[in-house]
Amino acid sequence: MDARSFREDKIVLVTDDDKDTALLRGKPAMDARSISAQPGSSIADHDLWRNYWRSQRQPWRTEAEIEKERQLELDRYKAARPATELTRYPFSGVRLRRADIEWLLASDGGHLVPANLGDGSQSATEGLDLRGADLRKGHLGGLPLTGMQGGLAEDERLLASDTQRELAAVHLERADLRGAHLEGAVLCGAHLEEVDLRDAHLEGADLSGAHLSGANLAGAHLEGAVLCHAHLEGARNFPRPANLRGVCFDRATRLEGVTLGDEQFGCVRLADVHWGNVNLAVVDWAQIDRLGDEDEIQWQMPVEYQYAIRANRQVAAALQAQGLRADADHFAYRAYVCQCFMRPHQAILPIVLRVFVRERVPLPKVLLRLEERRQGQRMPRHALGVALLRLLPLLSALIVMALLEPLALVALLAVVMLLFLAVLPTMRKRRLRPLEYKRSQKPLPPPGLQSQRRRRRQQWLLLLGFLLGMPKSQLPLLLTPGPAGFFPQTPLPGRLGSRLRNHPVPAMVFAALLILLLLIDDTLLCYGRFMLSLVPGVLAGYGYKPLRSVSWYAVIVLGCAALYYAFGHLPLQSAFLLSLTSFHGYGFFVVNPAIAWGAKVEAVIGLVIELCFVVTLMRSLLSK
Repeated sequence: MDARSFREDKIVLVTDDDKDTALLRGKPAMDARSISAQPGSSIADHDLWRNYWRSQRQPWRTEAEIEKERQLELDRYKAARPATELTRYPFSGVRLRRADIEWLLASDGGHLVPANLGDGSQSATEGLDLRGADLRKGHLGGLPLTGMQGGLAEDERLLASDTQRELAAVHLERADLRGAHLEGAVLCGAHLEEVDLRDAHLEGADLSGAHLSGANLAGAHLEGAVLCHAHLEGARNFPRPANLRGVCFDRATRLEGVTLGDEQFGCVRLADVHWGNVNLAVVDWAQIDRLGDEDEIQWQMPVEYQYAIRANRQVAAALQAQGLRADADHFAYRAYVCQCFMRPHQAILPIVLRVFVRERVPLPKVLLRLEERRQGQRMPRHALGVALLRLLPLLSALIVMALLEPLALVALLAVVMLLFLAVLPTMRKRRLRPLEYKRSQKPLPPPGLQSQRRRRRQQWLLLLGFLLGMPKSQLPLLLTPGPAGFFPQTPLPGRLGSRLRNHPVPAMVFAALLILLLLIDDTLLCYGRFMLSLVPGVLAGYGYKPLRSVSWYAVIVLGCAALYYAFGHLPLQSAFLLSLTSFHGYGFFVVNPAIAWGAKVEAVIGLVIELCFVVTLMRSLLSK
């Protein structure tokens, strides 16, 4: 067989058969045993070994060859016959490293490694027997562990005791198994807490009763896998539930009795899961109130709300397709709740207070923060016209306020300025330095570095462009120096900028007023949508909780009857009948001045509640 050789830092790696040939050519040669004996940096040795294993057609190997003594020790462990009754296995309680696993995979002539590894066509074979082995925090990414035995098989597990099952389970806590091939692996009851299984291949693997608290299974392939009674919820020592974002299931995947979460530690994350017609009826969805994607909303950013909304809608669609309507309605309702509470966090004012007020925020970070607020918003075709039209109601209200109550307008502006000035020192996060540490001279900026004044100007220019609805691709153009970079694609601001370029003071005043008006309008719009979306949520649960409308019906009728009895001086029975008829529209025709306004308000509230109830009822009937 012809051996392959290559040059790496003037060292040629060859096999034993080509040593003499390499020496005759005058090239320093070494085999696998001599590399580890050479002095040098570990990084260089790691690269040498990686290249050597590639030349030997073992690209999954990255570590150096283990010592002879360690090889003999592993041979003795491997020669031991397993005994389930005596809870004795070849590597029970033995600490193994990646180099040991690589040598074990290759020691038997490589028959444990499928020849067609990586093309998705390998069949499940009996792999390494690692039952009871200690592989905690091991770096095992990319290893061909097809058919690995890390626990008792299904037939053995039924007859074994709890102690025997626990002693047979492999320990892989906090191990790195990214991209590993675990097709057909037996991992029943295995300890996989906080293991990294991103993009791992677990097709046909048996994970019955496995402990997967905090495990990261994002993008893992679980087609045909058995997850019966697997523990994906958090535990005392591993409080975070598992991450199942982007996991691939199929019809052959079994989820009987799987635990997806609990009330104490929350639920798993399920955004972008490929369900693949997996049987979801065997999962107890009634025990899950909120998905883990919703619990991950920590920094109150729209992009995090988008994950929660998408996860709830996808789960609702998958459950609805399998006839689980009650569970599907619950997660669809949770999607509406997340969408409702995302709206106030889309306001730009918090970004202005946190980013634009501070001095040393890089301009790319400013763009990033602005784009995070745009998540979930559909930009209109003529964004500039829509932004300016939205200012007309606000300007009209301010003009009316100035004409009727000028002092109220002055007081409103004073309150806004006081709030801004109160927040300004906090957001700047400045601290007074002692006199001995203050600089005596103003530092000179390096050549090519923009001045602080210009950077501040570009920050506010970015904010103005964002508020006027400039596309994402055109926002970086605002950072170009000169008049060509000032709103190049928007005629009106560009024309105003060219006219006011020689008059900086009017331009600054005009830009400041425009930014202030747009910020007020954006804040009122975001919080107004939030308040309006709360109405159907409180009254009818966004169409998914009709009992709320019935409850509000009883509360309003009885409450108004009590008010009519107390302030209208009506008998109790007459007050109840008046409240009941007023709720259904009769209140608009009441002429008694003592109760007329109350009856009209009750009629309006009753009309809104009845409308929400009718919409909820129609949605419920049409969805059947």
